[in-house]
Amino acid sequence: MNLGHPFKDLSGIDMLFTRDFTAAELAGRRREIAGKIGEDAHLLIASAPAMPGDDLVQDANFYYFCGLELCHAYLLVSGRDGRSTLFLSSRENMVGAAEDKLGFEDADRVRQCLQFDEVLPVSALTAALAGVRKLYWPHSEMEAAGVTRFGANGVARLCEEAEWDRAEPRNKRMLRLLAERCPQVEIADALPLIMVMRTIKSAAEIEVMRQAGQLSANVMIASMQATRPGVTENRLQAIAEYIFRDQGHCAPGYGIIAASGQNIWNGHYHRNNGTLHDGDVVLMDCGPDLRHYSSDIARIWPVSGTFSDWHRRVYGMISQYHKTLLELIKPGALEADIYEEAARRMLALCSAPGSPYARELPLVEQMIARKVGYINHAVGLSVHDSVDRSWREQPLRPGFVCVVDPMVWCEPERQYIRVEDTIVITDDGCERLTGAAPYDIAEIEAVMAASRRSSSILP
Repeated sequence: MNLGHPFKDLSGIDMLFTRDFTAAELAGRRREIAGKIGEDAHLLIASAPAMPGDDLVQDANFYYFCGLELCHAYLLVSGRDGRSTLFLSSRENMVGAAEDKLGFEDADRVRQCLQFDEVLPVSALTAALAGVRKLYWPHSEMEAAGVTRFGANGVARLCEEAEWDRAEPRNKRMLRLLAERCPQVEIADALPLIMVMRTIKSAAEIEVMRQAGQLSANVMIASMQATRPGVTENRLQAIAEYIFRDQGHCAPGYGIIAASGQNIWNGHYHRNNGTLHDGDVVLMDCGPDLRHYSSDIARIWPVSGTFSDWHRRVYGMISQYHKTLLELIKPGALEADIYEEAARRMLALCSAPGSPYARELPLVEQMIARKVGYINHAVGLSVHDSVDRSWREQPLRPGFVCVVDPMVWCEPERQYIRVEDTIVITDDGCERLTGAAPYDIAEIEAVMAASRRSSSILP
């Protein structure tokens, strides 16, 4: 897959417009949300505020409806007629070079390129809200730059409660300002409506996520090739960061896990400062923040290049569980039914005479008893995407993107064994968006054996 990023050789201002979504698709999203809020209501969404640093940061929901990279902007959508008005700050109120700023001075270009009905200065927002009776606003902190909604809300709460901080969360501050400046407005939470829309990805979204999955797979292959006894976990993290930046013009979409030895027991290990030792395995989990979309992948491989007998059996069983789940995932299937049939098949496999996984039968029974959701979470504008929570009780639908992540905890060995892929439900099954990275034992060992004959560690 050619991962040439669409920002190559563009000017600063051109980079502020989405290259992945047409104006028609974005306008269609705005019309759809207008139909959901009702005729007597409006929707208000804010862009990201000004942020330190040079990388582009944008609120996920604002980007989803507007496709723009700029700060202190506001989208107002009317439920009555579907009109969408964008309120922009002046370039004079923004930091940075003139060629990298997009403001109200560019109103005509923004309106024409992205099919907004009107583009006004931010100073006109209060007057525009004066006649609004019911206003939908997403009750959440900003989901952006690899930070999930859940993580952002949690940190905001801690800062608010800290004795010598007491920082007012941005969401609470906006709700307070709306109440002060527009006392006639009834405010409702827009997040549930937006989450429904974000549950099923468009073809254009899936294409971005396909590229994100390829980036993640490239990291895994390069990291397998670079693995040697004596190498540090930090080098594997550095390889991931290099590939994301070099091939995707992007940063990681969440904290990179590059754990080895007993460090893999910590499911969210992040220090990545250990040394790889012969006889151990590496557990790596990472994904990019590629034009605001992520992917999620985890692989395990041996430091020596050859799996030990114990890891061959246990990891082999987990990879077989993974394959079984993938075989059962299809549109119309219920998550609970997939788990039940996968459990039946794995118990039969481990119980069969001469099964190579006979000794792993207690581990399979443990996995079933834990009732962990191995179709673990949705993926999209963040690695733990904000989607309609009812998807677990609903039949799977084409366009839904999630992870398949069977896992087992082996207490005596302090080993956490798993294999994870990001998939999208298709018309007749599923597509592994991270499928270019091998997870079969023979394929992993072949990749690592070939790397021993080369001095290169990067593709």
